Amino acid sequence: MPSYPQRAMALAQSFLDQFDEPFGYMDFASIGAMSIPARAGLREMADAMSGGQGRLVPMVMDRVETARRLGGRLVGVPTGQVTLVPSTSAGLFAVAFGLAGGSVVVPETEFPANLYPWVRAADAGRIELRTFPVPGGRLTSDLVAQAVDARTTAVALSFVDYRTGYRCDLSAIREAAGRALLVVDAVQGMGALRFGMDGVDVMVAGGHKWLRAGGGAGLLAVSERALERLRPALTGWLGVENPFDTTAPLPHPPLEGADRFVMGSAGFTAVAALCESLRVLETVSIEEVEATVIARSRAVEEEVRRAGARVLSPWRTDEERSGIVSFRPAGESSADAFDRLAAEGFSVTQRAGMLRVAPHASTHPDAPAAMGEVLARS
Repeated sequence: MPSYPQRAMALAQSFLDQFDEPFGYMDFASIGAMSIPARAGLREMADAMSGGQGRLVPMVMDRVETARRLGGRLVGVPTGQVTLVPSTSAGLFAVAFGLAGGSVVVPETEFPANLYPWVRAADAGRIELRTFPVPGGRLTSDLVAQAVDARTTAVALSFVDYRTGYRCDLSAIREAAGRALLVVDAVQGMGALRFGMDGVDVMVAGGHKWLRAGGGAGLLAVSERALERLRPALTGWLGVENPFDTTAPLPHPPLEGADRFVMGSAGFTAVAALCESLRVLETVSIEEVEATVIARSRAVEEEVRRAGARVLSPWRTDEERSGIVSFRPAGESSADAFDRLAAEGFSVTQRAGMLRVAPHASTHPDAPAAMGEVLARS
């Protein structure tokens, strides 16, 4: 497993200037505050869609290809192994229905977006779904090794747990998964943490959280092995060769690369926003972003503990941390604490009797302490 920076690096001011979220906004695990360029890209595309002198089609094609190229660079694969999807769920459905036979193994702790695609594929008779418990919230390679068998065709799990923030060791899990495809929902880490496709067969991540691109567009990256094994079961008219040739006998054969999983036309404004978000992310190293995110989440943990909160912390090292910290406040209900924080300008999530705080690299370094002061006044 790679070594991770222990201290936050100084991010360039030119990068930080691309964001303008409120001081107390620390809810990126729910909805990421959009960057200034992402909003500008969305508006530019909307203008083109409103009759902007024939600019629309060339602009859409440029933004789609740029987003694929930048997405591929972010995760370390060629452009041909990346396509755009409207959501994490849509990408997972394409993968789930692309399998035929065998079993898929999924942790019981997954967010429903990484459960229902496999449930529906099982209901359709394409796969057998098997789930397994994750004691203490630590999704380890040992648990995966115990869950797989000779019939397992895929292991589907999250890079980062949406409740605890626990980041799993994908390299170790790759070994434990054996010949099965490793399918990773990376939405809670993409744009905040380093992620590589080494050993990963499928990565899906919507753009609405840590990528800060708003809703409606995300990334689907696939390995060469996944391209060989997955059928384009849900492929639409744009996922085939010569899609605009409607006079030839149909259907056309599917495309060779990741675009074979395209179901239909992209959301133009969403793709434009994603494209600009990826451009912004390229102006710094993801190592710098990650180091700052980890420093902010560690500061959140320290401050809420100081206020007496009980933190849900399955991680043991920074390698297992992410940008998410969940806790039960001291001396009051999570609902009351949520209301008090909101009244003071802090945006967090209330979920299952806990508060979830998720700062990003642009979060002001004083925000965790200021939030802790509010909690301490209960």
